[in-house]
Amino acid sequence: MRRIAILFVLLALLAGLAFSAEAASAATRIQVGGTASSSGMAQMTMTATIHLDQPVEELLFPLPGTATNITMNGSRASSYVRDGVRYVNLTKIIGQTSGDFTFVFNYLLEDVIVINEAGLTELQIPLLAGFAYPVNGLEFSLTLPGPVDAKPAFSSGYHQANIEKDLTYTMSGATITGRAQTELKDHETLIMTLPVSEEMFPQKRIDPPDLNTVNTLVLVFSLAALVYWLIFLRNLPLWPASRPTPPEGYSAGQLRGVLHLQGADLSMMVFSWAQLGYLQICMTRPGKVTLHKQMDMGNERSNFEQKCFRLLFHKHSTVDTTGAHYAAQCQKIEKMTPNVQPYVHPRSGNPYVFRGLAALAGLFSGIQLSIALSADAAVQWLPAIILSIFCGCGSWCIHRWAAALLSPEKRSVWLALALAAFWLILSAMANRFSAGLWAVLGQFLAGLMAAFGGRRTYEGRQAMAQTLGLRRYLSSCTREQIGYICRTNPDYFHQMAPYALALGVDKRFARSFKSIPVSPCPYIQTGSNTPMRAEQMRKQMQDVLRTMTARQQRSGLEKIAKLIGSFGK
Repeated sequence: MRRIAILFVLLALLAGLAFSAEAASAATRIQVGGTASSSGMAQMTMTATIHLDQPVEELLFPLPGTATNITMNGSRASSYVRDGVRYVNLTKIIGQTSGDFTFVFNYLLEDVIVINEAGLTELQIPLLAGFAYPVNGLEFSLTLPGPVDAKPAFSSGYHQANIEKDLTYTMSGATITGRAQTELKDHETLIMTLPVSEEMFPQKRIDPPDLNTVNTLVLVFSLAALVYWLIFLRNLPLWPASRPTPPEGYSAGQLRGVLHLQGADLSMMVFSWAQLGYLQICMTRPGKVTLHKQMDMGNERSNFEQKCFRLLFHKHSTVDTTGAHYAAQCQKIEKMTPNVQPYVHPRSGNPYVFRGLAALAGLFSGIQLSIALSADAAVQWLPAIILSIFCGCGSWCIHRWAAALLSPEKRSVWLALALAAFWLILSAMANRFSAGLWAVLGQFLAGLMAAFGGRRTYEGRQAMAQTLGLRRYLSSCTREQIGYICRTNPDYFHQMAPYALALGVDKRFARSFKSIPVSPCPYIQTGSNTPMRAEQMRKQMQDVLRTMTARQQRSGLEKIAKLIGSFGK
């Protein structure tokens, strides 16, 4: 009886040991798959199923130390390198629980080609990096850019080259598949080495830029742009006080120079000159606008305006705004900065330098996207070039949004929004949405910081504040304020309409009149005497302005077409 009891105890202990061994913590299955490109890079996927018999304080999963662009279960994974091994911390995901867990890791091995001591080219891919628990089952599959014509060799941390007796593999075309026939011990490492030809992996190649290097360059150019702005520009505007009159001595076409230290707008100057009585604007039929000189311009206007007036009419008294002469004069005067020298500080920097530095930061952000989107270095240069050009040129275009908000031409604003949206879509596709969002916001901020030109003197800041104050008034004035002004000045709408057009607030300004009657425009002749409200008058002025600038825009498109055609030849 006693012997039977002892036998039952022994059986129970053996059963407990068997149960414990079966339920011990381990990687029950690890599957490694990879595709090597002819450039020497390999895109790897590792699926690990882990069993924990009890909660653990810390669980780290090891990947090769050279692994980059790591994602876990489809999301970007944070990792760190210690003793040549890159670890992904799984502790927060598992928590204080036990059971079975499956993780899918995707990562990039940027250089899997080595030259051995004999000077031969070898492909070397780490399959295991030393997991803390045993590996019950290992399977691997690797695809090369060409047929496999040599046998692979395997080495491990425990068994060295003797590990090959515990592995089985097959080669089919360009693919090697295999598996471990026995359980692998904890902290086991496994590396596959395969002799390859130089034709399959040519070594004379230009490697794509490293992600860490690109990140550093983005930061360097961003800081350089900020430092340049702080030292040489510092040109954010004062908060303007609302005012119903424009800066004295400036026509509507010169406001762009006051605000942005840029060239003049001849078409808007024409509106101001017409309002002052120097010329008459005639639109006798759609698509045809002519300017008729009423009198010569004297010393009552600035030397700059007198020069532009003479350039416009020369020896004639009539100018066709749809002709080549007018378009040429518009482009010529656009390059002339009107009387803003006293507004610029002697030590002012160039806003184009600042924009260039910011655009370079955007260019390298494009390379970041290309590295994240493309895992194959053989084709990565093409998306890197395309995305760097897109983000660099896109940054330069985005910079124009703030200046465009203060002008009648809003296409630059819509273009900036479209470019930003596409940039964010690409960032989301690359799992870098946060980085893309910060890059886009940074370029919009750069546009605001560069919108008002260089560093200003006190007079320059005051002139800018007066212009912004006029814009604020024209865009927010009430019907009561307009009614009060019109009782003493019935022509107030016609006097301010050129300025409202030049500042891009003509629609809001016209709406503030509502039912207040507006007299016929004294300086625009359309052949119709039909009474109009302010909103109708505004639309008529917009039609006249579009007709006057149509040839100039068409001329710009013709130049672009000729430039493209010259490259084609």
